[in-house]
Amino acid sequence: MPVTIKIGNWFVYPDNNKLRFNDTDFFIEPLAMDVLVYFTQHPEQVVSRERLIDAVWKGRIVGDHAVYRIINKLRQTLAKDAGQEYIKTIRKKGYQLICSVEQIPEIENPNTTNQEQILESLDVEIATKEQELAQKASTVKSGSGQLMPTWKKTVKWSLSGILITLLSIFAVKLYFYSSMTSYYRSTPLITLEGTIRDPSFSPDGQYIAFSYQDRMGGDWDLYVESLVDGRLYQITDDMTDELKPTWSPRGNQLALMRYDNQRCQIDIVAVPIVNKAAAEDDLAEGSLAECFGVLQHNDLVWASDGKHIFYTSAETKVSPLQIFKLTIQTGKVEQLTNYSQGESRGALGIKLSPNNHRLAILRDVNWRDSYIDVLDLKDLKTKTERKLVGWNRYFDWSNDGRALIYNRNSKEIDAYDLSMNIEKNIAKSVEAITFPTYSPTKSELAVVTGRKIVDIVAEGLGGNIQGEGKPLTVISSSSIDNYAEYANTSDKVAFVSRRTGEVQVWLKNTDGSEVQLTDFEKSYDIRRLRWSPNDEALLFIHNKTLYQLSVGGSNNALRSIYQAQEGESIEGESWTNDGKGVLVSSDKDGDWQVYRMSLLGSDVEQVTFKGGYGAFESPQARGVYYLKYHTQGLWYQDYSTRQEHMVLDNVDIFSSNSIYLREGNLYYLSDEFPKMAIYRFDVKQQEREFIQYYFGSPWQISISHQADKLLYQRNIQAQSSLVLLKP
Repeated sequence: MPVTIKIGNWFVYPDNNKLRFNDTDFFIEPLAMDVLVYFTQHPEQVVSRERLIDAVWKGRIVGDHAVYRIINKLRQTLAKDAGQEYIKTIRKKGYQLICSVEQIPEIENPNTTNQEQILESLDVEIATKEQELAQKASTVKSGSGQLMPTWKKTVKWSLSGILITLLSIFAVKLYFYSSMTSYYRSTPLITLEGTIRDPSFSPDGQYIAFSYQDRMGGDWDLYVESLVDGRLYQITDDMTDELKPTWSPRGNQLALMRYDNQRCQIDIVAVPIVNKAAAEDDLAEGSLAECFGVLQHNDLVWASDGKHIFYTSAETKVSPLQIFKLTIQTGKVEQLTNYSQGESRGALGIKLSPNNHRLAILRDVNWRDSYIDVLDLKDLKTKTERKLVGWNRYFDWSNDGRALIYNRNSKEIDAYDLSMNIEKNIAKSVEAITFPTYSPTKSELAVVTGRKIVDIVAEGLGGNIQGEGKPLTVISSSSIDNYAEYANTSDKVAFVSRRTGEVQVWLKNTDGSEVQLTDFEKSYDIRRLRWSPNDEALLFIHNKTLYQLSVGGSNNALRSIYQAQEGESIEGESWTNDGKGVLVSSDKDGDWQVYRMSLLGSDVEQVTFKGGYGAFESPQARGVYYLKYHTQGLWYQDYSTRQEHMVLDNVDIFSSNSIYLREGNLYYLSDEFPKMAIYRFDVKQQEREFIQYYFGSPWQISISHQADKLLYQRNIQAQSSLVLLKP
């Protein structure tokens, strides 16, 4: 019989990795559950780290961080019960579970049910009822055969009641579905050469603020357009980027994210075109707080009470974005979320409900799909409302606070009624539409649309191709093609494209022909391609499976090399120098490490033990170069001695797709945002050399086999329009 464990005020269900506190379920990863169960088997005992590794990790060699990470995850979850401490650290000795522990049959838990026993009792009860009804029916005289037996009447009325209930629910949902506004008319507000983003209505609905960058890729500046007379006003004009404008409740000031090289500031600027007298509680222009994380990914919103600003920030570039509440007058900052490292990038966007009580949060899951959560600002409880396919960053509340709106895909917008749990497509477009934003006063929706050019181009590395100054277009189509990869012995290019509807691997031959190499039936992102040393095969990951794809023959054979385990993620794949093995990064032991496996067998060997990501072999195959998920720099470890040292300090995991070993030199893309740069590192001489600045798609380049050409994706927003959608 399944056993439920009660620790303190928590119910623990090991079979499904679930914890329950105050009738709320919390799910943890299997490894964390194994550790917790081990603690419950040894309550009040001090368990050393070595003993824990031996019991849970089965003696496998893991770094200290793997244990610390699991313990911290357990503490974060158990901290929902603020009434007591559960796991205590005993300095230099280990950890101790310091709460009551009780094992009870799962049937005793009031929130669980033994389905087999219930079904068995129901079968007995039904059989008894059938016998009773049969006996009653047999006593009815033949002359009364026109009268319907009692049990048949009961069944009939029960079915009628169920049918009426279902029809009532359907009718109510149909009513709410019909009442959700759809948009069929559009009114262009303004069209500019370049890129528009982050539209934001003023509280009275008479102005709309947005950020704008010209097509040459200059700084982002803040503009405001009057919806009354159509006039356009530039609010900022300096050497920094101003993004994410949000209006003050009075509508005469804007809070924004100001990015200056590596700094992020929350600033206040006045909107002089708004004719409102200054009030004593108006804020002086300037900075309120600092924000951190991947630049230009933060978000903020000004609360309608005028006293608080909600914003997102992260400790490092690779840490998940957390949500903070800033009290404007006092400068007090409260952290409202605690997303776990490695599982999500955290809050990619936030929107405050019109009544100021709820915060909608857009977060990603394993860097793939997106969830929309709603955080109740009174009790800080979070509920997931929608699960979206792909990484979606554009959403808002309806102006009545009843529904959430978001991009279903690049050309459609959906609305989801939170009270009735119904979804409706409310807008469609023949071209991409983004940043849906509701007017606070009308049933109107502002969106950004435009024409984007996305090409894969090549240019000379450290110079020009055949003396030409402009990059040469290598691949151009109506779809977005990306992750282009030069071959190791020629100028053939492998790339990923959605031009057939699903994500597939394609090949661009040197004669200009393009060939589709895969035929996957379901879309999963492919974010990296790597040629074998002899260019006879490609290596990539699709749906958590590592594949080897033969290239060049009559049959493009596809072979599965490794399937990720439950709860495991694999990334950063590459070949060994002899082409007989592969290196892959996995987080199966709680942190990212590098593993090596042979193509001839199933043995998997762990290579790094102190963190490792995106590895590739050294020129003589004596060791590996690799990055670390939590630590800056490129590292090297010798196979035989297992000694590691840092090789380069101006690179991190965001450049994992942009490091190449060519003829004894390492070519890599640095993280010197916004002027990202390409460097060459002489492995033998241990010397670093700057080559050129880079302005293509962030964190993704490919170097040709002769190290004379650079391949990358170039995005050009030729034109953007701000459009008002109307019913």
